[in-house]
Amino acid sequence: MSSVDVVITDLTFPDHLEDKYCKFRPLISVRYVDSNDQTKYAREALPGLGSRDYWECERGNKKKDNYVRHATKPMVDFERVDISQREVLFSDLDVKKLERLEVELFDIDIKTGLEKLVQTGLKLLPPEAVIFINPMLPVTLTAVKLAVEKGTGKNVNDLEKKVINKLIGKDDGAARSIFVKTEPLTNEPNQVLTLKGPGKHGNYSMTFEVTVT
Repeated sequence: MSSVDVVITDLTFPDHLEDKYCKFRPLISVRYVDSNDQTKYAREALPGLGSRDYWECERGNKKKDNYVRHATKPMVDFERVDISQREVLFSDLDVKKLERLEVELFDIDIKTGLEKLVQTGLKLLPPEAVIFINPMLPVTLTAVKLAVEKGTGKNVNDLEKKVINKLIGKDDGAARSIFVKTEPLTNEPNQVLTLKGPGKHGNYSMTFEVTVT
């Protein structure tokens, strides 16, 4: 079994991006092939799925405790973001071949009742899976997938798209997609990937350190 550790080290956005698009939450997806030649996904949203889980970069909110915009550059100042908020570790993966890293960057609209969306998303799960969601812990995509597997007794290649979109807020307009990019992965133990290209109102760049063990 393998572990894939993904750490975000850079997120640069358009210089003149409007403030209303500057609460960031990326969806990180690792696509891989398992020992049975089945295509699978490991996914997680950073820094999480909660109502306050985003990187606040709106200039109008610079006095808030969670403000992490760089002082002079259009980027997230990751010196101000704890490693636990920009790292995801996918453990116990049956990896025959890593295929690619997929990233979708969202802007979060906190005026849309974000705190209710996760609970609404959990209602889409099979009833036998919900009992494996620990109400004392934050809900994550990894935990939801594991709960579905435990509840149904079946391996799951990926969560249903409607479940992912509901949990992350995409279906309800709480999470607005502003940048999407993919990059090939190899089975090399250490990789640095920079995904860049056009998105909402300009060009974006995100850099990741990927460690495979």
